[in-house]
Amino acid sequence: MYTVKKISIGLYCIAALGLQCVRADAKADELTFRANMVKSAFQHAWNGYTSFAYGHDELQPITNGTTDSRNGWGASIFDALDTMIIMGLEDDYQRALEHVKNVDWTKSKEPSKTFETNIRYLGGLLSAYDLRPDPVLLDKAVDLAEKVIMPAFNTPNRMPAAFVNVVTGRPVKHDEIILAEFGSLQLELVRLSQLTGDDRYQVAGNHILEKMSEVPSRIPGLYPMTWNHESFTPKNTYITISGGADSYYEYLLKTHILMEGNEELQLDMWKVSVDSMQKYLRSETHSGKVYLAEFEEHYKLLQTGELVCFMPGNLLLGARYLNDPSIERLADELMNSCYDTWVNTATGLAPEKWSWIDKDQNMNGYPEVMQKMMLKSGFIAQDTGYDLRPETIESLFYFYRITGDTSYQDKAWKIFEAIEKYCKTTSGYTRIADVTNMEDVKPLNFEESYFFAETLKYLYLMFSDPNYISLDEYVFNTEAHPFKLNKPIQIQAKKFK
Repeated sequence: MYTVKKISIGLYCIAALGLQCVRADAKADELTFRANMVKSAFQHAWNGYTSFAYGHDELQPITNGTTDSRNGWGASIFDALDTMIIMGLEDDYQRALEHVKNVDWTKSKEPSKTFETNIRYLGGLLSAYDLRPDPVLLDKAVDLAEKVIMPAFNTPNRMPAAFVNVVTGRPVKHDEIILAEFGSLQLELVRLSQLTGDDRYQVAGNHILEKMSEVPSRIPGLYPMTWNHESFTPKNTYITISGGADSYYEYLLKTHILMEGNEELQLDMWKVSVDSMQKYLRSETHSGKVYLAEFEEHYKLLQTGELVCFMPGNLLLGARYLNDPSIERLADELMNSCYDTWVNTATGLAPEKWSWIDKDQNMNGYPEVMQKMMLKSGFIAQDTGYDLRPETIESLFYFYRITGDTSYQDKAWKIFEAIEKYCKTTSGYTRIADVTNMEDVKPLNFEESYFFAETLKYLYLMFSDPNYISLDEYVFNTEAHPFKLNKPIQIQAKKFK
C-alpha cells in the first residue's frame, strides 16, 4: 500500500518504493505539488515501460512482461506522445519520436482494429502535431490513414469494416460492427482533413453519421450497440451509453465543435439523444443518486458502469455550448453519482459495473444483501474490477474547467491517492480485480496505454494552469488527445480568462 504523508509543514511525500517528496510551502503551491506528484507517477510508470517493454504496446507491471494488444506498434508510446509534451518531458519525447519515425504500419501479426488504431495511433499523432507541429508527425499520420484506416471504407456500402488486414491493405469481412467503433471515427478524420486540406478523410467519417440518421430508432436518438455491417441496420435491441456505444454519443457534439459549428446534423443527433437519455434512461435511487439505465426490448435494465462516467463532462460541455440549464442539471446529477461510486467503496476506487434499485421500486422486494448494499453504498457492484479507467476523472476535469469550482480538484486528488495506494507496482500501475477488498485487491498485471493518454493527463491538467490546453481552444478525442480548434469557443469559467 502507498500513502501520501505530510512529513513537516509544507512537505508532502508518497511513501512508495522509496520516499518521493515535493514541497508545498503555501496553499497557492498545493496545486503545483499535486501536478508534480501526478507527473512523478507518469515518470514512474514510463520508466517501468521504458525498462521492460519499450516498443511493445503494453507493460505487464507485476511480472515486467509485455503484451501487444494493439498490433505491436508501441501503443503506449503513441498514446503518451502528447502527455510527454504537456508535462515537459523532453528527453522521453525525443526518444519516442525516433520510435514513431521507424514504425511500419504494414507489419503486424494481427489485423488492425479500425476504431482503436484511429483513436490511439492517429489521435496521438495528430494531437502531438497540434501541440508541437513537426512534419514527421503529420506525414506519419497520413501514412497510417492511407495504409490502415481508409482501407476500412473499401466496402460495398462505404461503411467501415471493424478490422483491416495491414499486409494486404484490405478490410476484413465481418458481419457484425459495434456502434462506438464505427460511430467514433469522425474527430480524427475531420482533424486530419483540416491539417492536410484533403477532404476525403472528413467525408468518409461524416458519411457514416449521414447514413445513421436515415436509420429509424425505437427510442429517438438512441441506437442499439450491435449492427449488421452489410445492411447497416441494428442486429438487436440492446441500448446502452456504456462500452460499445459510449464514444458515439461523445463525438456527435465534439465533431460539431471541431467543425466550427459548420454542420447541424451531428449536433441535432446529440440533442435528440440527450433528450431521450433524460426521458427514458434516467433513473433515481431512494437516496437521490441518478444513473443512466440501459434498454433491451421493452425492459429497462438498472445497470451501468464507469465507462458511462465520461457523460457528465460531455453533457456539461454541451449544456454550456448551447446554454441549456436542463442538460446541465442532468450533468450535475450524474457527476455527483459517478464520484460517489468511487468514495463509497472500501478502496476509494470505482467498480467497473454496478446496478441499483430505483426509487419507484419497493426495496423490500429485493434480497436483504442488495438492500444493505443500497443503504451502505447507493449501488450494487456487479464487476468489482478497476481497469485504471479515467472517465470520472475526465468529467471532474470538465466540471472544474467549466465551472471554476475547486472542489472538483479535491475530488480528483482523492481519486489519485487511491490509485497510488492500490494500483502502483515496482514498475508501473496495474488494473485490479476487487475494489471492495482493501486487504487484497487482486492485481491483474496489465497497464493499458490509455493510462498514459487519459488518466494521468486529465489528472495533471486538473492541477495545472487552467488556461493551459484550454477547453476554449482544444477539443479532446475519446483517448484524451487534444485537437486544436481553428475557431475558439467560450466554454471555460470566466475566472480563468
